[in-house]
Amino acid sequence: MQAPASFSKAVALLNKVVRPAISKGWWHWIRFALLLLLGIYLGHELSESNRFTDWRYELYQKQVRIQRRGPVYPRYTALVLLNDDDYWSEEYQARAPLKRDKLAVLIDRLNEAGVNTIAIDFFLESPLQSKPDYDFSDYQKEDAVFFAALKRVCDAGRHMVLATEYSGYDEDPKEMRVESKSIYTSLLPSLPCVTRGHVELPTDLRKIPGMIQLADGSYLDSFSLAITKINDPIAYENLVKGEDKGYRFAQFLTPEDFSKRDGKQFIFSGVDIQSMDIKQLRQALADKIVIIGGHVHDEAYDLGGYVDVHNSPGGDEPGAMLHANFVEAMRDPVSTFTPISDHTAEVIEWCLALALALLGSMEIHAGWKWTGFASSCLFSILMTYFLLQNLGLFLDFLIPFLMIIIHTFTEQLLEMRRELHHAKHQLLNHQQKERTT
Repeated sequence: MQAPASFSKAVALLNKVVRPAISKGWWHWIRFALLLLLGIYLGHELSESNRFTDWRYELYQKQVRIQRRGPVYPRYTALVLLNDDDYWSEEYQARAPLKRDKLAVLIDRLNEAGVNTIAIDFFLESPLQSKPDYDFSDYQKEDAVFFAALKRVCDAGRHMVLATEYSGYDEDPKEMRVESKSIYTSLLPSLPCVTRGHVELPTDLRKIPGMIQLADGSYLDSFSLAITKINDPIAYENLVKGEDKGYRFAQFLTPEDFSKRDGKQFIFSGVDIQSMDIKQLRQALADKIVIIGGHVHDEAYDLGGYVDVHNSPGGDEPGAMLHANFVEAMRDPVSTFTPISDHTAEVIEWCLALALALLGSMEIHAGWKWTGFASSCLFSILMTYFLLQNLGLFLDFLIPFLMIIIHTFTEQLLEMRRELHHAKHQLLNHQQKERTT
């Protein structure tokens, strides 16, 4: 009984693919494996490097602009950014640390406007870490005014999130990570509405900063994660229940997305908060999470660079805006993507490399072969930067791909050398036969 024609064609096609691969010999595939391993290792080092961060951000920004179909607004957050008119004024006197009694005025105004969650992106560490809660005597009166404002927020049934820091890095063992002491540490039991969140930003700002474990075994949420826990406990639980402790990939809002338009305002200065009519302020902010931060020049009024500005997938943004971006992403499932595992990335890289290796070993015209390589490269770029990166997968395929190209090119050179050697050998044999006749 004869096999169906379709089956025979499939077997013939399989033989056509497999036979050249087998006929290449062991040394061919040993060289290929060594180059592939080296390429994947270098690709992994590339993915962990910060050298190409700006390039990745630029590609990400272009991707976001292509995907959008109209204006985008921050849905859950608003910013109070102290600007030069605030910081370099007689009222604030450009002091560092920032005058806490002036922060208290802003907190009271936001509390009066009905803001449920106020987050302060200014550090409040004790100047002497060996003495928790200590502050200089000149600052103690304004500290008391600040703490009284926090208590009024708690009495109103609202919430405060304060920025904190910790020593060490995410990659360090937990025994090396200790939260910095703040001037309010001993007051936390009497301020149940106050939570803390670390403001350490990830190396790759396409990642949302998650929680870290401290030396005492406790966990410390990131600033944005602590805000989300208050306003959307379900989203918070979904973010931290996995092994990645809250890391997710988000689409970024740009500074233009926070700009005032269509009668809506999302960024306010300190002067705005104090001068606006309370009814107008309540209408603008009552349903928002308000993050207080700074966006001031570092040398003098309108002189020097801006402090706390970071290059991000949304462009140059102040730290408070980055935290707002993370909160927006965590609160909106459409803007948040669960990263797939590193093992999946490795499987895809290996499959791509093996497919290219088989293509290189096939006995087809060189033009078709190199067209296949170019098409695979273009397909990989499109898949990586327009689809896979939204799933948390960043294929640094370039070096493995180059290794496959180098391997194929080397094999072709070796094949040409063998053919040349064979032709030379035949020529010598022919000349020797002519001499004997």
